[in-house]
Amino acid sequence: MTTFRICLIGQHQPLVVDLPFADVFELGEASSRAKFLAGALTEPDENGVCRRVMIATNRIQCAFDAD
Repeated sequence: MTTFRICLIGQHQPLVVDLPFADVFELGEASSRAKFLAGALTEPDENGVCRRVMIATNRIQCAFDAD
């Protein structure tokens, strides 16, 4: 799992999420083949839970390694 900052179309703040890819190149390859990527938010919600997320790949503008 690697932490990424992902900028999504229509969202002002980047999403900080753990995804099961080694680097941004693997993330790019996977997003070119899949409609959705599954991961987990790095920040807990108001209940202290890091929620699982599904990201639509057609909304990704760019992604950065957050580490």
